[in-house]
Amino acid sequence: MSSIAVPSRTEAPRPAAAAGGSADRRPDLGASRERLLRLVAGAGLLTALLVTFTPFEATSAAGVEATGNLVNQLGYSGLAAVALVGHLTVTPRRAAISLLSPAWLAMAGWLAVAALHAIDPAASTRAAFFTIAAMLAVTGALCLPASERDFRLGLGVAALVVIALSYGGLVVMPTAAIHQAVGAEAHQAGLWRGIYSHKNVAGAVFGALFFVGLYLMRCRSRLTGLVIAAACALFVLKTGSKTALGLLPIVAVLVVVPGLMGLRAIAVAIIVAMLALTALATLGSVMVPALRDLLHAVAPGTTFTGRTEIWDFGLRALEGRGWTGFGLESFWRTPVVLSGESYMDYAWDPRGATNAHNGFLDVAIALGWPGLAVATLTLVALPLRDYLRSGTDLQSRRLADMFLMILCYLLLNSFLESFLFARANPVWIMLFLSVAGLRMLARHRPAAGA
Repeated sequence: MSSIAVPSRTEAPRPAAAAGGSADRRPDLGASRERLLRLVAGAGLLTALLVTFTPFEATSAAGVEATGNLVNQLGYSGLAAVALVGHLTVTPRRAAISLLSPAWLAMAGWLAVAALHAIDPAASTRAAFFTIAAMLAVTGALCLPASERDFRLGLGVAALVVIALSYGGLVVMPTAAIHQAVGAEAHQAGLWRGIYSHKNVAGAVFGALFFVGLYLMRCRSRLTGLVIAAACALFVLKTGSKTALGLLPIVAVLVVVPGLMGLRAIAVAIIVAMLALTALATLGSVMVPALRDLLHAVAPGTTFTGRTEIWDFGLRALEGRGWTGFGLESFWRTPVVLSGESYMDYAWDPRGATNAHNGFLDVAIALGWPGLAVATLTLVALPLRDYLRSGTDLQSRRLADMFLMILCYLLLNSFLESFLFARANPVWIMLFLSVAGLRMLARHRPAAGA
């Protein structure tokens, strides 16, 4: 989709050749080969990012194990290198520069600042480096395809590979693709997780891919889109999350209907309200007693499946490091937590938790409150503004709608799960793809392709 602003630097005008001569055909053949190579590279990047380098690796947490994993480190470094070469050779300069927004440069800078003040600076620096590498790979998947049509094809390929592997795993490797009655989460036996480590990861990824299917259906790839959307909806249902399944049509209607009526601002306003209410109902209910009382009056006994203790524990730990945080991957499962104080007012001991089960809280724990402010700007405020600034032509509108649906769905999910800035987590990959995609659409019109 990188030919969205100006022709690629490798697509300079060629001198005319004699009519019917072989020289007249060779440039077209070269251009076709380049386009195919860019398509394969872009689709390959996105597929690798979504499948991950450790498929069918079950964990007991709703996250993706990444720390110290040499396969992940080499894999994401390689993907970032492919994306970087693509940006230097075929991505139009204006498109490449538009990805370097001041807010994202500030975000990268704050990741470095937090790493310097981390409990384990080496581990936090390594995590920050590979997080940025994965984000660079995402921009390659977005920009390498030469047109909107090629990007759409790459999306479909990546989605179908994830679906085929996950459904195939249910048959060929059921003990890996389905939660078993063992360990601390034996109560989740029978729930599907496919190629992913946990049902929560699978549910979020397949939920995001549902909107890819809807986008393909709107672009007249009706059969492919229908297969993807139906397969994803069924998989979300089989992960056991009825709330996530119910959100799919709600988010779709919320974004598509106002867009068709030219009322984009209404959709954005409703999304902001939904995010604010969710934030108040989750973290807000822990931080503000009046909100907690109101929540319990409406839904007595609500603990968000034991998450309130984790949130309170994380907030208490953050009290002494509110400016810098603990650094990426430098808090949960570390001695500072495992040997820390146990609070008697909790229904259970949250020190063994693998993450905060709230992406925004985990960002605050990792990067401090200033880091959370910058992250909220880059992941919420600016993408919503970019959606309002994206083009009104049919291609731009449909693509922007897809990115906004994915963004809204995953941001709502992030209030109960942690995946923000987790480089090996495909949920983060999909969310950042939507953020970067909206930024591009706000500044360039996509090339249609053949």
